[in-house]
Amino acid sequence: MKPKALVLATAMTVGCAITASYAAEAAREDAALSRAKVSMNQAITVAEEQGSGQAIDAEYTPKSGSAGIYDVKVLTMDGKKLLDFNINPENGRVLKATRERAGKVFTRIKPKDLQNAQTPLKGAIKTAEAQTGGKAVRADTDRKGDTVRYTVKVVMADGKTQTINVNGADGKVASAR
Repeated sequence: MKPKALVLATAMTVGCAITASYAAEAAREDAALSRAKVSMNQAITVAEEQGSGQAIDAEYTPKSGSAGIYDVKVLTMDGKKLLDFNINPENGRVLKATRERAGKVFTRIKPKDLQNAQTPLKGAIKTAEAQTGGKAVRADTDRKGDTVRYTVKVVMADGKTQTINVNGADGKVASAR
């Protein structure tokens, strides 16, 4: 086989393996998430109540042999603290709560931006799940210009994932990929 053809064949094999790995990870997330009795929005509600603030990020992480864990970041209402909550998806209990440096969040979003957004993170998740028929595994808050925008990664029953961007101003889908 010619060297260029060998390199091309190797690259294609590696690319296929990486794609298969991503698909397998999404399928594992979906399988673990299907065992969860608590939704991401319910985990966010628990974290917001415990942290007296508004969630800005949430992520579901599958764990082998269990329902996994929700990691929810909450910015306190005064904007001075960023709290990180690990929530048990089987019963909604807080497993761990820690304080993080809030400064890194303010490079991308300000507390006032969150307060001015008509749609909270939970609303964006609900919109993304309704749009796709799947379950959210990650949700982030960011700013686009002067408005809040949410990015929600959703996994469907077939293991495929879709990323939905939701406008904080009106709660409508801005884009899907």
